[in-house]
Amino acid sequence: MPTLPRDLRDLHYEGRELTPGQHRVLRQIALGRTGTEAAEALGVSPETVKRQLAITRSKLSARTTAQAVAIAVSLDLI
Repeated sequence: MPTLPRDLRDLHYEGRELTPGQHRVLRQIALGRTGTEAAEALGVSPETVKRQLAITRSKLSARTTAQAVAIAVSLDLI
């Protein structure tokens, strides 16, 4: 299981808000869907999902998508 980049008590969200599209993609991934499945469910291309996830990981200072989901859940972003 991937670890979070830092202790949850020390998370300081920098206010780099996620766009509605980034929320939708991250929610799909949090539900256990693959990138391809998320793309199909959202009616976007798999490349769009990959791009949105990369931006989301950056905004949340996460190294992996699993970390991004964990951080977003812990901060009540999704």
